[in-house]
Parts: sequence; structure tokens; C-alpha cells
Amino acid sequence: MRALKNLFTLAIIVVVLAGGAVVAFRVARARPSAAEQVKPDIMTVSSAGAYLYAARAGEHVLLFDTGPDPAGRGVDVALAALRAGRGDVSDVFLTHSHPDHIGGVAGLGNVKVHLGQADVATAEGHAPPDKLAVRLIAKAEGVPAASVNHPLTGAASVDVGGGKVVKALPVPGHTPGSYVFLYDGVLFVGDTMTFKQGRLDRGPSLFDSDGQQLKASVRGLKAQLAGAEIAAVCAGHGGCTPLGLGRTQLDDFIDRVAG
Repeated sequence: MRALKNLFTLAIIVVVLAGGAVVAFRVARARPSAAEQVKPDIMTVSSAGAYLYAARAGEHVLLFDTGPDPAGRGVDVALAALRAGRGDVSDVFLTHSHPDHIGGVAGLGNVKVHLGQADVATAEGHAPPDKLAVRLIAKAEGVPAASVNHPLTGAASVDVGGGKVVKALPVPGHTPGSYVFLYDGVLFVGDTMTFKQGRLDRGPSLFDSDGQQLKASVRGLKAQLAGAEIAAVCAGHGGCTPLGLGRTQLDDFIDRVAG
């Protein structure tokens, strides 16, 4: 009887702690960081630990992930730093379908939303995430579904106007439909890698769909990006490598983690 009582007490404590964490997260995502410049015309904002990026493409603005906030407050901060508003956004490039990266899509209106085909059903709410930890987080965060009107299959070069192109490369492993995007010398990698303690590294394997597939995808990036200028690598968590060290740190990561 005492053991049962202790178990019940522990369960209550876990529920209370989990509830407190959800409240803290929702408060944090409503208070995005100030915008920081990655390079001229590319800005980043952190919202509850997840980074989103906004980039000028002529008269339009591109977003690379949108953070976890359904109200899009982090998006607005990034756009304001570029002297732009939501109506200036033409394209959103989602690195994957986890809720902390797609939260701001629903509030953007009629824009082109690009996401790997294998992640579309999850992003649109037709299928649950394949990892239990992600399903629990998605439930707690309450992020609305993101409508995807430009699904991606295979490698692609997306014309975004003004003579600018986004190079899209599939990197399945963190999720089945994960992508990285190269634009204007910056590689946006989502959760395929993270930036911590001054270098690129793997994120927590708990959230990866297939760790071995992820390693293979990262290994393949070396050939796919051969000869490309990579001034910075910008991750979904931890931010960006120092400007000018992107290629060096990416090659180091590939050799160290996936070699």
C-alpha cells in the first residue's frame, strides 16, 4: 500500500513538473530574442531555444524555419530587422516537420511553403511524428498544422526571384523528410546538426528518426556541396558558425561524426 501511495505521489510530481515546463516554454516562445545579423541581409532570431532565419531576396524575404510560436512573434522580429513585414515573405523553407520549426507558418498567409515530401503528412497533421518524444512535445506545444504547397523530392534548385536560387538537399535521418538549404553562402541545416561549444555536433539522438541514415546523409553532403561557398552553417539550435568558418567547420563535422 505504501509503495502504491509513493508511486501515486511520484506520478503527481511528474505531472506538475511537466505542466510547469509547458507553461515555461509557452512563456519563452512569446519572448523571442533580438535579431542578430548572420551576414548582410540575413538575420536570425531565437524563440524558446529554436532558431529561425530571414533573408532578403531582392524585393522579397525568405524564411528558413519559423520557430515554435503560432503567433509568429519571432518571425516578426526577424522581418523588422530587414525592414520588412509578413506581406513581403514569398517563400518558407522548412528543414523538417518538428513543431518547434513550423509554428509560425500558419500566420503567414499565401506564401510558398517548401518541405520534404516525406514530412508533409506530419506537418499538415495527417500523421503523428514517428518518435514518441516528439509526439509528446507536439502535444504540449499545441502548434497548428502547416499547409505545404511546394513539397520537395530529391535535390532541387528553387528560383526565388531576383537572380537568387536556394539549393535544397535531402538529408533524411533526423526526420524522413529533412532537408538542408544553401542560400547566399549560408547553409541552413535545421536539426541535422547543432552548434554548441564552438563547433558543429550531433543533436540528441532521442529525436532522430534513424541515426544511421542521418550519418549517411551527412556523409553525402561533402560531395553534394563540393565547390560551393559556405561562409556560415546555421543550425536550428545553437545558432551559426562564425562567418568565414562555415566550410571548415562543416568538413570537420562530417569527418568527425559521419566519416
